[in-house]
Amino acid sequence: MKKINICFILLFAALAFTACQDDTNTYVSQLFTNVQKESAYRACLEASVDSAVNHLCNVDGFYMYNDAAYRIDYASLQNSVFDTLSNHQLGYLCDSLVLFTNRLAESCNSKVSSSFKSAIKSLTYTDYDALLEGDDAITNYFELHKRRALEDSLKSPVAIRMNLYNVNDTWASIMHSYNQYSQTPVNIDLQGYIIDKMLDGLFQEMRIEEYNIRTDSTHRNSADSLLGLPF
Repeated sequence: MKKINICFILLFAALAFTACQDDTNTYVSQLFTNVQKESAYRACLEASVDSAVNHLCNVDGFYMYNDAAYRIDYASLQNSVFDTLSNHQLGYLCDSLVLFTNRLAESCNSKVSSSFKSAIKSLTYTDYDALLEGDDAITNYFELHKRRALEDSLKSPVAIRMNLYNVNDTWASIMHSYNQYSQTPVNIDLQGYIIDKMLDGLFQEMRIEEYNIRTDSTHRNSADSLLGLPF
């Protein structure tokens, strides 16, 4: 009789252990409702946007933050336009364009923040559990579904600032000088290029902060705390 009871207890323990392993994450994902998960994702995105804006949309943000890792430098023009002007002692025009462009991007603090926050609120989710894991899964999902809308929302403020920060005038001077020394045409959507580089930097900073939220408790709050669980 004792031998039967012991066998039964061992069998029960084995089954319980197997069930608690939950290799498919099914049990863990059911600990929270979709409403709770969405709330956590939104909180994560909002905190990530705040971090990105604080780092980049301030004086010397795009231009110098993290050893100028996010500087908008017109790399595609370096071997054509910039080199041509530098060879004729006009490199200062190119330096001015880079500086003014980054100052433009840094000045978009409130517009970037409001555009991103609005996009976060309107974001819908098709698979809540798919975003529970992954260093930057939430940010990637957000960019996939909202980047185009963010591009559109930034067109007007960037266009206005292109005049305010002398980007258009400087570009006109560059093209006037360049065309005197080269017959090779230059085709660039200046406004589109600036917006694209701005968003590249902002999304990258968001990815970094999402990773911090997932891995460092000091970056989390009650709203996104479930992202720190070992799913």
